Amino acid sequence: MKVKLIVFAGILCIASFVVSGANAKGKPDKPPTIETELIVFTGDFSGGQEVEDCCPNAGPFPQYAMTLNFAVGGFTAGSYFDGQLFINNYGSGRDRKYKVQFWVADGIAIEVIGGEIYKDKRTKTLTVVFTDEMCVDLNTGEDIAEVDFVLTRTPS
Repeated sequence: MKVKLIVFAGILCIASFVVSGANAKGKPDKPPTIETELIVFTGDFSGGQEVEDCCPNAGPFPQYAMTLNFAVGGFTAGSYFDGQLFINNYGSGRDRKYKVQFWVADGIAIEVIGGEIYKDKRTKTLTVVFTDEMCVDLNTGEDIAEVDFVLTRTPS
């Protein structure tokens, strides 16, 4: 009887190892990579801060503080705003441009598409120079002002 009990316990242990091994997935999941970069604007848009995970097409859209050196939404030129930022490539190939969107709780939502794109492969720095590009109100589609600014994205 003792032998049967020991054999039964052994089979039960082996079965539990087999079942637990069947549910194991091998390597544990890698933690998500958080990319941090320094995003700096100079000119009609001005601001600079480190931002995490900017800016895949579906968000998240990071918090960003910026001074707009042109009148917008009833605010005078030089007004400071805390808002959300989206920046990314626009178009493809030879006609590729860059898109900058910025919106704040006060109902201001603006967009600029254009710029000349420069990439430094060694430092992985992206610089986009916007010259005489039209800033558009995203709420109404109306033109706000022609703007000049430089956007620089540098990995941290």
